[in-house]
Amino acid sequence: MIDLETARREVNRAPSSPFADEFAELFARQGAEALERHGGGHHVTASCLVFDPIADSVLLNHHGKAQLWGQFGGHLEPVDVSLRAAAQREAEEESGLTALSWVSSAPIDLHVHDLSTAFGTCTRHYDVVFAARASVSQSPTVSSESIDVAWFSLTDLPSALMPDLPARLPGLFRAAAGAFSSDR
Repeated sequence: MIDLETARREVNRAPSSPFADEFAELFARQGAEALERHGGGHHVTASCLVFDPIADSVLLNHHGKAQLWGQFGGHLEPVDVSLRAAAQREAEEESGLTALSWVSSAPIDLHVHDLSTAFGTCTRHYDVVFAARASVSQSPTVSSESIDVAWFSLTDLPSALMPDLPARLPGLFRAAAGAFSSDR
């Protein structure tokens, strides 16, 4: 399982974020329990935005519990040695794609969001967002946690997106594409 110092280092490598102080407060208040699903209602998750910069498209997951479209992600598991490893595991499990090109070892975003009662005892996720590149020619598969997985053009997104994702998605796409371009 990822240790607290590794998580702090990865969070600190994210671009400037209005949520950075909330992550620091969570780590100070809960310590390593902030990394565990059963450590309380508030905990860290890792996610991955999968994008195709050539087609200006994103691969999204229609999440079963949320009943909304969003990036791939979820809780940290004992096998995860880093937040990026957790994001990679989640993206591969939920998309069925294993030939993802990771744009950076650093996150592209930090985000904090409250959850509906459909998530049980989880009430707030502190999400660390990474990015991976794939091609729209790759065919994803639907996991047991998903209703559907599909590619969407940035100009033709589904209506049932996670609440603030429509506002965040263009910036996330630019951050992912920028990280990919600068890493080449």
